[in-house]
Amino acid sequence: MHQTVKPIILLDIDGVLNPAVRPGGGSDGPLLRLSNEKRALVRRLARSGRIAWASTWPADTVAGLEAQLELDVEPLRVTMVFRQSDAGVPTPKLTSIARWLSRMDAGDNADWDSVVWIDDVLGPDAREWASGHGQPVHLEQPDPDHGLAEVHVARIEAFIAGK
Repeated sequence: MHQTVKPIILLDIDGVLNPAVRPGGGSDGPLLRLSNEKRALVRRLARSGRIAWASTWPADTVAGLEAQLELDVEPLRVTMVFRQSDAGVPTPKLTSIARWLSRMDAGDNADWDSVVWIDDVLGPDAREWASGHGQPVHLEQPDPDHGLAEVHVARIEAFIAGK
């Protein structure tokens, strides 16, 4: 049986999913709650490709989001390492994203055929990187006040169908 190769979907949290943040109890960090709309949109994305968190939120906090999403495949996590050279650049996560994708590819863990990156902070450096990446790349930049919406997911689905 031939398995269709799908994209990796790099997904930010702040400015994209905009969860409600509630204080946690005891040693727990904050509790994040996704709206029903955002949960449905992320589930749709997960049917189109493999989700990878591209966020600076701590792993335990992100795990709480994953529990709400109830996805069939556990999302990957992009390692975010910020260096002095990342300060003041238009897309601060770009170096970490590029490094993570290269590391996954070098380790034969890159079982995707394209990249979708959803973030509210994508500058001209990200667009330049995308145009020179070895696989098709789709950048989706939601307005941070509203976050991910139907129109964004529809564009992503059209990109995936057209590649």
